[in-house]
Amino acid sequence: MIFYYLDASAWVKRYYQESGTAWMQALFSQPLKLVCSSLGLIEVVATLARKRKAGEIGSSFFAQKIEELEGDWRRFIHVQLTLEAVDIAKEVARDHALRGADAIHLGSALMLRGRFQEEEDQLLFVTSDQELKGAAQSVGLSVSDPQEEETVSSQPSEGEGEEDRGEE
Repeated sequence: MIFYYLDASAWVKRYYQESGTAWMQALFSQPLKLVCSSLGLIEVVATLARKRKAGEIGSSFFAQKIEELEGDWRRFIHVQLTLEAVDIAKEVARDHALRGADAIHLGSALMLRGRFQEEEDQLLFVTSDQELKGAAQSVGLSVSDPQEEETVSSQPSEGEGEEDRGEE
């Protein structure tokens, strides 16, 4: 089974039109296993709130997108900020000089991968943050960037993630 770990830089594309939105919409249209740290939910809300404050989106659009976000969150596997997740995040922050939130996402993904029990279980790390993408690839995660994937194909498939996505 493939688990799709979404960081906020990719997930926000579901609610705000930008490069990679079509690919993210296609991802959400499928019955896939989506995963994110609880921090990701807060980051997406904060991003949308900043766009509202800056006048990039209106209040009714904001309210609609927050409602969609809450609905989507119910189908996610939630990775909580446990001591184990924090310890792994500290390690990747130190080793890769990542920002705090990025370290939490990468640490959460690595913690999840470490708990896989089935040989066929795979993790695809979905991010549009180039620094985070590089760190995820360097620790052996398969990575997809919605912005890059959109130029290759408009639809993610269940089989995606069997090799590194987005490597040059």
